[in-house]
Amino acid sequence: MKKTLLLIPFALFAFTSSYLPHYSIDIHCDELLHKTAMDICYSCKLKNPEAVVYQIQGNLIKSHHYSRKHLYFKPDYSLPAKCRSYSKDYSYTGFDRGHNAPNAAFNYDKTLQKQTFKMSNVSPERPSLNRHLWAKIERFARYEAKKYGKVSVITGSCGSLGTLGKKRHNVNIPAYWYKIIFLPNHKTISFLTPNSNSVGRDKAKKYLTNIKTIEDTCGFKIKEK
Repeated sequence: MKKTLLLIPFALFAFTSSYLPHYSIDIHCDELLHKTAMDICYSCKLKNPEAVVYQIQGNLIKSHHYSRKHLYFKPDYSLPAKCRSYSKDYSYTGFDRGHNAPNAAFNYDKTLQKQTFKMSNVSPERPSLNRHLWAKIERFARYEAKKYGKVSVITGSCGSLGTLGKKRHNVNIPAYWYKIIFLPNHKTISFLTPNSNSVGRDKAKKYLTNIKTIEDTCGFKIKEK
């Protein structure tokens, strides 16, 4: 088993996302990308997003869904060349191209849907985690959006299980994935999962946690204003 290394950010700065206006996020971002559907705090060293902030609109979850059949993962050319990852970096590695802001939260709009397929929104994720346990957690977030009208979400990953390799632009393999769901009543629901195939068939409630545990594990702070 590979040793898990925690990569604690060496410098923090605070940013506020329009998708989560009442909170300040103290985290290291080499690049802060403001997309139409999300804000991405991106690490050039890791070639991963540290955190992706977005909202899920409950009424739009029920809208017409566009298929993802003809969508492809593409480099984000708004990033400097040295920071980019590419879809081919993931080929034959045993890792999925894991969405941070999920396609299913934005597939009512083709433009927003395409944004989720930018590689700046992607991190290596074990297939069983991505397709089973994480899919359950994402469905739960959409359920909460329909229940409350809308929710804000921070999704990201942290730690390291190594990289996809020098020939693959040294894309970091995160040790953990996390999701924090902010409800309109100022309550939060948080999940923290190991990036492992062994957890794929587990129940989502097994990985319920709190913001402090995620902060301590990943080395950042979320402060309510």
